[in-house]
Amino acid sequence: MTKPIWSRILEEIQQKGVQDQQHPAAPGQPSQVDIYRRSKIKAVQDLTVRPLIVYATACTVPKPVHPAMLMIEPGDMTGFQAITQYIKGKKLDILLHSPGGYPDATEELVKMLRRQFDDIRFIIPAFAKSAATMLAMSGNEILMAPDAELGPIDPQMRTVNGTSPAIAILELFQKAQAEIAADPPKLAGWVPILSQMGPSLIIDCEHAIKLSGDLVETWVREYMFTGEQDASAKAKKIADYLGDHKNFKSHGRAIKIPELVAQGVKVKDLSSMGAALHDAVTILYCSIDIMLSNTGVFKLFENTDACVIRQQQQMILQQFQQTPAPLTH
Repeated sequence: MTKPIWSRILEEIQQKGVQDQQHPAAPGQPSQVDIYRRSKIKAVQDLTVRPLIVYATACTVPKPVHPAMLMIEPGDMTGFQAITQYIKGKKLDILLHSPGGYPDATEELVKMLRRQFDDIRFIIPAFAKSAATMLAMSGNEILMAPDAELGPIDPQMRTVNGTSPAIAILELFQKAQAEIAADPPKLAGWVPILSQMGPSLIIDCEHAIKLSGDLVETWVREYMFTGEQDASAKAKKIADYLGDHKNFKSHGRAIKIPELVAQGVKVKDLSSMGAALHDAVTILYCSIDIMLSNTGVFKLFENTDACVIRQQQQMILQQFQQTPAPLTH
């Protein structure tokens, strides 16, 4: 019986791990496990004839990592800069695996990437939600595995009781206004609830909703539909759909390829692009997933020549660099 890809890759990585124990890498040099994983990046590049970088977090593995460590945040700029600085040419593929994060940090990443690259394609092997969905929408095209998922972009607000959807907070406030206007004695029942809202929360919610929608609409118009006559209308339709909390009813809902195609998103099913590419991406993702599951690494930035990791135990930034071999495609 043929072994599942994940099991086969695990065995191969375990073998590389034994080699690392027997012959540890010199300081500043990549281990056999790192070299193995980067060979899987190269395998994808050989098929696409495009440079590929990886941005992945431990967002789907069962280990105790604080959610804030997994977010797209301003410090990610360092990792992206390190793994893109030697890439030549204007094309780039980004394997993206992230739960999301801060829209303003995502905006800065898009600006940085677009200063260097004109043609960016996002590859989603499994999971890219919230602000990671926003990031994917800044691409010229998206490639997704058949079971991969994006997610709604409606912003989530921090409150004294945890995190709540911005639109739900606005709806609660509007409901309170309507009930109190219709029956003033109900104010007493609403006071304990409304008193937990900060003085600017309602305005903050409105601004956050507008920011997420405006960013996605702008990126889709300027990059995904660049030069198309009806780009503005297409972009607004997609941004409105992704930001509609009333439609999804949960920030964690999965948005799959058929729903994205129905909205006009330029997305392709990896399985329709040939078995070789689909398998190569699956193998690369398995190698990443195994590393994130079995080490202290919670965030990975990588290309074929360099690896920048954030590791939980030491809480330090490590970088391994080989002599770069610039890609020119």
